Amino acid sequence: MTSPVIFVVDDDAFVRAAVRRLLLSIRLPVRLFASAEQFLADTDHGAPGCLILDVRLPGMDGLQLQQRLAERDWPLPVIFISAHDDDGASRDAAMRRGAVAYLRKPFDRNQLLTSVRGALGRCDA
Repeated sequence: MTSPVIFVVDDDAFVRAAVRRLLLSIRLPVRLFASAEQFLADTDHGAPGCLILDVRLPGMDGLQLQQRLAERDWPLPVIFISAHDDDGASRDAAMRRGAVAYLRKPFDRNQLLTSVRGALGRCDA
C-alpha cells in the first residue's frame, strides 16, 4: 500500500518552502508544485494523500483544480489556503465541494497541521 503524500500547490515559492519545512518536521512526505497544471501533469492520479491548494493561481485556479479532481473521480481531500480577501464566495464554493478546510494566509501552523491530520484521516491509505 502506498503511503499518503501531502501535495502542495502554490505559486509562491516562499509559501511552498515554509509548508514543506513544517510538514517534514513531523515526517510527512511532501511534493511541491507551482501550478495546478504542473500538479496534474506530474502526479499519479489516484495517489493517496491530501492537497494543500492556493485558491488563486495563474492559469487554472484552485477551485477549478478541485472540480477537475472531482471529474476524474480522485477523492483527494483538499485544504485551501488564500491570502486574498473575498466576499466569501470562494470559501463557500470550496467547502460546498467538500474541502476539509479553508485557511487564510498567514495561517497558524497548528491549524494547518490539524487540517492535514483530518484530511489524511479521510484518505483510503
